[in-house]
Amino acid sequence: MIEAAILLDEIDGARRSIEAARRLDPEAGATSIEVAGGVAGFTGIDSPFSQALGVGTRGPVTASDIAKITEFYESRGATPMVFVTPAAHSSLVSELAEAGYAAGDREQTLLAAGDLSGQGRRDDRIDVAKDIPAWAKASAMGFLEREELQPGDDVIALVLATAQGTIALEVRDGNSVIATGAMSVIGDSAALFAGSTLTAFRRQGWHTALIRDRVARAREAGARFVRATAGPESRSEQNFMRCGFVRLYARVLWEKRAKP
Repeated sequence: MIEAAILLDEIDGARRSIEAARRLDPEAGATSIEVAGGVAGFTGIDSPFSQALGVGTRGPVTASDIAKITEFYESRGATPMVFVTPAAHSSLVSELAEAGYAAGDREQTLLAAGDLSGQGRRDDRIDVAKDIPAWAKASAMGFLEREELQPGDDVIALVLATAQGTIALEVRDGNSVIATGAMSVIGDSAALFAGSTLTAFRRQGWHTALIRDRVARAREAGARFVRATAGPESRSEQNFMRCGFVRLYARVLWEKRAKP
């Protein structure tokens, strides 16, 4: 089943991101545990990598599995959060609810498949990033919609760009990075992520150009499947679908509710 294969790739990507976080700052305490076929990662209290992914992919989930996840995050001062996908055993939702978790944000997983020749097109305005810190700064500025960053705002982008197997791509206006994207290819599967454009350069087609360029690169590397995630009904999702992607499934982030 393609959903299960994609989820396994996402779990592997999460492991690579956690390892990249360790390399960037060995003192930050980035770590992970394996639980019920998935991985629970921690790279900081407010980090988007501090979530459990793939839990329940190999069979039923028990109360002790959820307790293990809860303790892992709460012992580090973080809110326990677990992604639920259609590939998870039905017991995951019931056990999360029983443990005081509630469904929250949704993300749409999108897929382009086949020979990909119609979806991709290389763009000579897009290059492999020459300066990763500058790339990370621009990526964070675009994502956060800020002209100035606070210390640490670019950490997530740095983790993404330096994870094993990642190719960071950029668009420049003169010497300044104005749009970013990243990708990885493992076997016949590719992932696109970290698409970001500075506010002043939006509505010029950079997000779509970066999608098509990365799909072309993925095809050249032998990929038959290209996945991405986006907010449901978001402009990003619309751009992916205009480039030939289709909705595959939604994943829901369940969060442990605070005790009254």
